Amino acid sequence: MVLALSNEPASKVVPYVEQYDLPFPVASGSKAGGKLGAMVGQKGIPHSYLLNPEGRLVWHGHPSALTNKHIKAALVGADRAGPNAVLSWRGEIDGAPPKALEAAAGGELADAFKLIEKAAGSAGAGALEECLTAHVADLRKQIDAAIGRGDFGQSLAALESLAKELKRHPLGESILERQREIKNDEAIQNEIEAAEALGRALQLVSNRGIKKAKKSLESVVKRFPSTHAAKRAQGLIGG
Repeated sequence: MVLALSNEPASKVVPYVEQYDLPFPVASGSKAGGKLGAMVGQKGIPHSYLLNPEGRLVWHGHPSALTNKHIKAALVGADRAGPNAVLSWRGEIDGAPPKALEAAAGGELADAFKLIEKAAGSAGAGALEECLTAHVADLRKQIDAAIGRGDFGQSLAALESLAKELKRHPLGESILERQREIKNDEAIQNEIEAAEALGRALQLVSNRGIKKAKKSLESVVKRFPSTHAAKRAQGLIGG
């Protein structure tokens, strides 16, 4: 997860976020950045902090100096989430089938719905079915919101997981239809291609720095004007 903190007011932060279409949460009016800087003896901005899964600070420095090696080192020893972790629903409902709750917590929504069907008639099973149906709807809203702001990597993977998981469930029909819409939407496909090009450019930025990767960033802006990726590339060039 990425979280940005700014000590400037929302009136300045919001236009910046919208201009560069930042795909992560940005907090305005925060004093935490200064406190973090004081803790590590750093006064310069921008400044990034990398935490490992245990919440320990393992690296800090200028954002352009953060590399994949730093991130991989921070994740050493971390448990890998299961393939359906993004679909997980966790909660407690009195009278709900325990195995259905366990399946839902593991993201195995299809199995959870089957176990609910077997326990049909009980109040707990009905309540869990309502919660999981609402959960699927919420996942779809999150996915569509991510697609709308140009965050295709995780969103499309999540949509694919949801489609596979519910392909034999009535809820899966509209999900498959959404996948077909995306594949046939030229604007979205152009955004996806632009995002992939930006990803390659960002890899160069990570390995060689912004100055040496500038041509790759400029290529994204030229080839895919008006896309989210172009805005982000332009923001890096301008920054």
